[in-house]
Amino acid sequence: MKLTKERLKALISQEITNSLGYYGGELSSQRKNALKFYLGEPLGNEVEGQSQVRSQDVLEVVESILPSMMRIFTQGESIVKFEPTSPEDVQYAEQASDYINHIFNKDNNGYQILHTMFKDALISKNGFVKYYWKTDKEQKQESYENLTISEYQALLADTEVEIVSVNDNEEEVDISNVDDLETTYNVTVKRIKEYGRVCVENVAPESLLVTKTATSLEDCNFIGQRVFKTRSELISMGFDKKIVNELPVADEEIYNTEAVTRRSHDDETMPQEYQNIDPLLTRVAVVDCYMKCDYDNDGIAELRHIVVGGTGANAYHILENEPIEQIPFAMVTAIPMPHRFYGLSIYDLIGDVQEIKTTLLRQTLNNAYLQNNARTVVVDGQVNIDDLLTSRAGGIVRAKSAGAVTPLASPNFMQEGLAMMDKVDMIRESRSGVSKVQMGLDSDVINKSHTTATSANVMMNASTQRIELYARNFSEGIKRMFQGILQLTCKYQDQERIIKLRNKFVPMNPRDWHDKYNATVQVGLGTGSQDQRLEVLGRVLAVQEKLIASGGMGIVDPQKIYNTLEKYLENAGYKDASQFFNN
Repeated sequence: MKLTKERLKALISQEITNSLGYYGGELSSQRKNALKFYLGEPLGNEVEGQSQVRSQDVLEVVESILPSMMRIFTQGESIVKFEPTSPEDVQYAEQASDYINHIFNKDNNGYQILHTMFKDALISKNGFVKYYWKTDKEQKQESYENLTISEYQALLADTEVEIVSVNDNEEEVDISNVDDLETTYNVTVKRIKEYGRVCVENVAPESLLVTKTATSLEDCNFIGQRVFKTRSELISMGFDKKIVNELPVADEEIYNTEAVTRRSHDDETMPQEYQNIDPLLTRVAVVDCYMKCDYDNDGIAELRHIVVGGTGANAYHILENEPIEQIPFAMVTAIPMPHRFYGLSIYDLIGDVQEIKTTLLRQTLNNAYLQNNARTVVVDGQVNIDDLLTSRAGGIVRAKSAGAVTPLASPNFMQEGLAMMDKVDMIRESRSGVSKVQMGLDSDVINKSHTTATSANVMMNASTQRIELYARNFSEGIKRMFQGILQLTCKYQDQERIIKLRNKFVPMNPRDWHDKYNATVQVGLGTGSQDQRLEVLGRVLAVQEKLIASGGMGIVDPQKIYNTLEKYLENAGYKDASQFFNN
């Protein structure tokens, strides 16, 4: 017996309510605090009349990691390369590598997607993307005059053409000196062309719902994306108009404190304050669910894609229900935790450090205020209080005796406060792995003349190890995303497509490929710094030149030399080696 609709809605409601990321959970609270610390929002313990400055260590560390991370993943020509699984797959794997990177970087804004995903992971534990096949229609109107009957019939046979209007007319033609009539047609048509592309979108961390027992996307029995769309958008997506109009207005968005925190930095308007009065433009809640369930009662739970609208088991409406092969999400986390779905963020590492430094900074500034504007002891009745309260250069204070006004001594601990903040900065560096050297802020290291290049390189290499580890952790999620894009392309693209690649137009036909190529992320890590890698590659090239000059072509061939030149240019910041050398 198949799973009934009511039972299915109850299962979905249970999964949503008990999922990680549901409203009011500890995970949501941690991510909201992380965002507040990143934005430098007030801590809530401010005292009126005293310093309310906030340290922003979380922001400093995140923004110091991002440039290195983006350079690592975007400095090469390809982010991911697919490796063949058999000798006959070599050419197709190379084509797949070029085409999937083209889809990610050209059809989608690859740089912005990576930047958002990495920043989400550094601030909110995990960064997510969703990839799917999207079909669009392109239509234009065309007019034809004096078409013959055969030309008109050929136009009718075109599946992309929809006839708008037809006018037939007869004209005289001379055939063997006999008058005859031939019918021609004036036709107006609407040409509709459908085309599909892989779309990759960032997913806000607060919109994702995951079953609590999951440790990764591979063993996830339920994952859902909570979105808010207008009824008009849902109808245009093909959902049943009657069901869509029955969905209640989305009032639960006001409980999404993470989204409210993000918006409130620029605009404190709450969501319910700007709901459109037009019923078609009011926003409703939709959950895009991917869950395993025994829908056909065969004893085996299969993965299904179920879209529900509304809230609660009794209020949910099933908009779509279909089997699916894979969960179309990929995620990255800088610090994965064993046996847990969510990793750690930079806030988890240094949130308390930022709070301690904020307190020290406020106390130090308050002490500076007291040193520059000291409190005074006044003998009652011996001083004109109005003169004393008026603070101006050269001002006169009228007093009846010389000792009527004396300053109230305040201890000066400015030096101790600054020293404590330096100590806190050292704790931040050891926890985050981001040092002042990487930030370019350590003037002592930069200006010391006795600091050798070797010791500077050792320090830099030691400080970049943590960032390189973050990058390797990120690469696992990037690999899953590219494998998903390849599977979608092989499944849905049924026509050849011509793209511009290395200044040439190349045809791409995924029907000749398969979607099981091994993916390798081409991250720009390597050994040592960029300058060191360039130096090593220069030495390799010099050795290759000597081998060729001495007839050692068995060890070195032109392809090996091109590979060296390509890697040299990649490390120097040039993505396309074909601008300089032919392969």
